[in-house]
Amino acid sequence: MANEEQVALLEQGSEMWNAWRRRNPDTEIDLSFANLSFANLCFADLCFADLKSANFSDASLIKADLSNTDLGNANFRDADLSNADLSFANLRSTSLIFANLSSTDCISADFSNTNLSYANLSYANLKAANLISADLSYADLSSTSLIASQVLYTNFTQATLTGACIFDWQIGNSTILKGVKCDYIFRTYDDDKRQFSSRLPIDPESNFAPSEFIQRFQIIASALETIDITFTKGIDWKAFFQSFQELRQRYPKQNIGIQGIEEKEGALTVRLKVASDKTGAELERLKGYIETTEKQLYSVQLSLREAEGKIEVYREMMGVVQTLALRPMGDQNFYAPVGNVAGTNQGQMTAYINQNNEAISQLIAALRTSAQTFPPEQKDDVLMELDDLEGDLSKPEKQEPKRIGKRLQRLIAAGTAAATLAGGAATFAGDINHFTANVLDLGEKIGLTRDAIQSNP
Repeated sequence: MANEEQVALLEQGSEMWNAWRRRNPDTEIDLSFANLSFANLCFADLCFADLKSANFSDASLIKADLSNTDLGNANFRDADLSNADLSFANLRSTSLIFANLSSTDCISADFSNTNLSYANLSYANLKAANLISADLSYADLSSTSLIASQVLYTNFTQATLTGACIFDWQIGNSTILKGVKCDYIFRTYDDDKRQFSSRLPIDPESNFAPSEFIQRFQIIASALETIDITFTKGIDWKAFFQSFQELRQRYPKQNIGIQGIEEKEGALTVRLKVASDKTGAELERLKGYIETTEKQLYSVQLSLREAEGKIEVYREMMGVVQTLALRPMGDQNFYAPVGNVAGTNQGQMTAYINQNNEAISQLIAALRTSAQTFPPEQKDDVLMELDDLEGDLSKPEKQEPKRIGKRLQRLIAAGTAAATLAGGAATFAGDINHFTANVLDLGEKIGLTRDAIQSNP
């Protein structure tokens, strides 16, 4: 229970309370179960306090320090917590209905099972916050940082997410996005500029169509069976693309698709989804046949390409992990290892760029045009990568072979991913080959050989 002397002191106002805390820095604060409704506690220093089950309804806590506090089961209904510090606080099962948390620092705070319905969280920092099973229905999360936040089983029904940053948020098919209002979002954070980046839609003048955000980011629960195929030495994406299309032709009734690709202990694992009405041992046999067939087909494609002298190695392009997962997710940048670019130094690259400036511009324009035929998510990734590439090429200090080579590899990975997601239509595959050829030509104009772009580090 609350220390009554501390409650009485706090009720005298933040100025006296803060002065007392400065004189008694080691005194434990116990305000659990205290009734502080309608209290004016602006600027109050309540860090590390025990505030479990306290009643702060309608209280004013503007710019209060509530960091590292235990606020479990507390009542903050209609309270004003704007600009307060709630970092690392425990707010499990707390009521924050209609509360104002605008511009609040909630880094690594625990909001699990918390009721935040109708709360104002605009411009709040919820980086790494635990929002599992939280109720954020009708909440305002405009321009909120949800970077690395956990939103499994979180209810965002009718919430506003316009301008929020969802980089690396932990979303799942249990996350409820019904009726979410969102004109645009940001998928990454620029540490140098200290601002959200990678806007979607890319065009700053355009917004999502109604329900487009939900369609892109809602992960649909699936009862499909899955098969994991592991590649310990990286993947030749073109060989995989060809083998995967042949696999689909051999098992048309199973409607085989790619559910995701992830890195496991240095290897890449491709997760295939398989539709089947079989069960038990019969299902396991079918999955075994499919796995064996894909491995055999992939091996054949590798041998054919090597024999024909057409091997184009795109190994260990880890950025494809985010892209090939057949789900709309927040962050879909392509990260890939840079090839051996030691043969080109920065001065030589700058000379190439200056000499071939017009041809470089034409090739980038051609890549932009080709990207218009890609699936929406891959198109956006390519266009953003090209924007960044143009920015690097325009600044001598950023004309680094390693940096530019990495960007070109991301573009190649994006093209391969787009081809796989598109299902392998002949016309589209031809477009991808043209796209890849343009990327390689662009590299040569910049001063990087094709082998340097395609090789492993």
